[in-house]
Amino acid sequence: MKRLTTLFVFILMTVFAAVYGQVKVTGEVVDDADEAIKLSNASIMLLRAKDSILVQHTRADPSGKFSLLRPDTIPYLLIITYPKYGDYYKTIVEESDASLGTVRLSNVSQLLEEVIVTGKIPVVIKGDTTEYDASSFAVEKNAKVEDLLKVLPGISVDASGKITAQGKTVEKVLVDGEEFFGNDPTLVTRNVRSDMVDKVQLYEKKSEEADRTGVDDGQRTQTINLKLKEDAKKGMFGKTEAGAGGDTDRGFYTGTLAFNKFNGSQKIGLFGLTSNDGTVSLNWEDSDRFGFSDLSSEVSDDGSVSFSWRGDDMDYWNGRGRPRALSTGVSFADAWKDSKHKLNTSYKFGIIENEEESSRIMQENLLDAVLNSNEESYSKAQNQKHRFNGRYDLKIDSLTTLTVSVGATVGNVESRRSQQTNTFDGDGNQINDNIASQHMQSDNLSVDYSAYLTRKLRKEGRSLSLRVNGNRNETSGEGWLNSTANFFVLDSISEIDQRKTMQSVGNNIRTSIAYTEPLWKRLSSSLQYEFSRGVSTSINNSFNQVALTGEYNELDREFSNDFDFNTTRHAANLSFNYRSELLDANLTNNVRNDELYQVNNYEGMDLSRSFLTYNPTLFVRYKISKAKNLSFRFNRNNSLPSLMQIQPLRQNADQLNIVVGNENLRPSQSNSYNVSFDTYNMLKNQYAYVSLNWSQRFNNIQQNILIEDGRRTLSYANLDRVANTMSVWGSIGRDLIKKQKVRGNIFFDATYNNYFNYINGDLSENDNIDFSLSLNFSRNVKKGFDFSIGFTPGYSLLRNSLQPDLNSNGFVYRGNANLEYHMPWKIRIYSNLNYLYQAPTRVFTEKLERFLWQPGVSKKFLKDESLTLNFFINDALNQNIGFTRQQNASTLVQDRYNTIARYYMLKVSWDFTSMNGGKE
Repeated sequence: MKRLTTLFVFILMTVFAAVYGQVKVTGEVVDDADEAIKLSNASIMLLRAKDSILVQHTRADPSGKFSLLRPDTIPYLLIITYPKYGDYYKTIVEESDASLGTVRLSNVSQLLEEVIVTGKIPVVIKGDTTEYDASSFAVEKNAKVEDLLKVLPGISVDASGKITAQGKTVEKVLVDGEEFFGNDPTLVTRNVRSDMVDKVQLYEKKSEEADRTGVDDGQRTQTINLKLKEDAKKGMFGKTEAGAGGDTDRGFYTGTLAFNKFNGSQKIGLFGLTSNDGTVSLNWEDSDRFGFSDLSSEVSDDGSVSFSWRGDDMDYWNGRGRPRALSTGVSFADAWKDSKHKLNTSYKFGIIENEEESSRIMQENLLDAVLNSNEESYSKAQNQKHRFNGRYDLKIDSLTTLTVSVGATVGNVESRRSQQTNTFDGDGNQINDNIASQHMQSDNLSVDYSAYLTRKLRKEGRSLSLRVNGNRNETSGEGWLNSTANFFVLDSISEIDQRKTMQSVGNNIRTSIAYTEPLWKRLSSSLQYEFSRGVSTSINNSFNQVALTGEYNELDREFSNDFDFNTTRHAANLSFNYRSELLDANLTNNVRNDELYQVNNYEGMDLSRSFLTYNPTLFVRYKISKAKNLSFRFNRNNSLPSLMQIQPLRQNADQLNIVVGNENLRPSQSNSYNVSFDTYNMLKNQYAYVSLNWSQRFNNIQQNILIEDGRRTLSYANLDRVANTMSVWGSIGRDLIKKQKVRGNIFFDATYNNYFNYINGDLSENDNIDFSLSLNFSRNVKKGFDFSIGFTPGYSLLRNSLQPDLNSNGFVYRGNANLEYHMPWKIRIYSNLNYLYQAPTRVFTEKLERFLWQPGVSKKFLKDESLTLNFFINDALNQNIGFTRQQNASTLVQDRYNTIARYYMLKVSWDFTSMNGGKE
């Protein structure tokens, strides 16, 4: 820890010492015809004279005066602009302070039509849109859009490709107003060359709902639109990459080939990947960048369905084990007849194999005792999946739009797992142990579908919309379980040797119809009716071995079950929307009637219940100014109990933990409150935001625990105590040294979580508190020394009322540094460092420390610098150990697991393209 802190302090001292003297340029902007008219907010820009690169930008104050800094003594061009006035140009060459005195601008009505003044304006603000002239900002040769965005005022890009503009996260990057491939901004920013771009436009895009219905719901998405040059609107680009290396035990490899071709609206994408270095879907930088976004659905416990475009477990690796991956896919998108028809489809196939070794230590706090246990486990799994997604948009006429989506996934999972668990009392006496092994194989099918029809009616703001969403999920499989548990207190042994079969089917459909009506200019209303139906079947059978035949066909009724679980919902929404220049407000009143019907087919028992609930939502946003917002949100929600909570599917895979359901469970309620404030100053490239959150959970469904002879029986119940979660987080960021492009950010985060359950009949109150403060400094100009450095100290408190002296409170420290030096001959030397420290606690007496260092060197080749050779050492100090600490009610848990540690690799990559940047 001392080594890393010393290194960070040295780097900071070196950077902040490199500050040069700067010279002021001052003046006053007035109307040429009447000097009493001060042109406040006139735009003043300082450009390098040799290449018109913007270096400084400010606006005149209310008295028309301005002041900005000239970084050095080279010639500069000063441009002053004001709406409906002619532009002012002046070359600045003085080596001392430059006072321009009074600058008079002439109204365009007074200018001669024959006089034409030409020149590039780097930044133009048109209403709510900020437009940048791409050629006015310097980037290195063969740079991508991401590199261009990093040098634009008010925009920043982090190492993962996340874009922040005017203090808000950019969620969409469009090309000529349309999505490029998929919905990931990095698709565009890391593939399209910056010299293909004419203009960069930044604005807040209305929601799809608002565009389609004509009713402004106040929802906005921070969006960047790239306007390409005319000769850069068709072509192809791609990437091929191959790497090989190894450690002392085995070799490492990675290989990627990706290709995209587009011609106007038609886009085709292909990719293939294989690796064993943790890259499971393209690589972490290129996730979804070649147009393979995925339509997924989620079915809640009450049977309702929600849909989103996202990936799944085939698209990422959680850092546990050592995965091997093979993945390939193809995508196609097109639009025709003036975009009246739009089609977007993709297919992907992938295989992931992983081996994981892990160990766990746990402490269970009781009122008058403590139980300690340890577990060792090994698992090997293979996941194979085919995935198809399609979306078709039809603009029937100028008022009617239809969208149809479908997604299908077919997969197979095979896993083997073995584990050994031992439980001890507080004096170290062993209570029980369990040795178990499982082998499972399952086939999975999922189909999702949706249709969304909107119709704008003749009166502005009046519309009708219809939605249909549904999905079907099927799972079938077979497996084997062997388990031997010793209960030493009872002097008994329990042995299990069984074949398992499982089959589950779920069908869900949701339909809704909504009507919107403008009440007057700034107030509109919406009335919606929703019907949803979920039908689920789950059959889990266990078979013992028949001694005479050796076959596993004797049904074990105790650990076999056959359940049907059906839900029906009728819901009505009445909402009101108010929008003005200063205030946005929404009130939604939701009334639901949910009917649950459950059948236990083996026992011949059924259960039906219904719940009527009210779920209101209130949102208010006050626009203090265009750059400052204050908002408040309240939400009340009722959550129904799930099938598992009402009547758990009884299993015996873990003989030391038995789950029991409760058919008398009631819905739980939650109230959530949020207050947030954000502000942004474009001229200073400074932002700040803060968010306060509080949630209350009533009748919370929680697990109570009964422990007898070391065996835990977990049962669900509605608790009469109110659980609370409170959090505050925020950030401030600004330029620290403009000339050196050094930027600083401060982040703070604090969370308090309080909840309850019962342990052996005693009330257990659990408190989790986490807070941290982060300081970050960065410079990214692709010349000389670039860096990104972060320091994040924090403290974590895990406390339980039954044993308040046995907690897991401890100091946590995180640090990171990404350093790179750009040398001549297109050589880059870099070093990536990540440090994590968790202090010892009363429960876990060992400190956890991990210092990851990845040094490397790369060199670019070819005239366009598209070929790169890169050598690096992953985890050079061989300290990458997997570990986590957490609290689950009264149980404190620490996990250790294997992961990818030190290896070296030589990688070669080639970015190829036929798309030209256009001539200046």
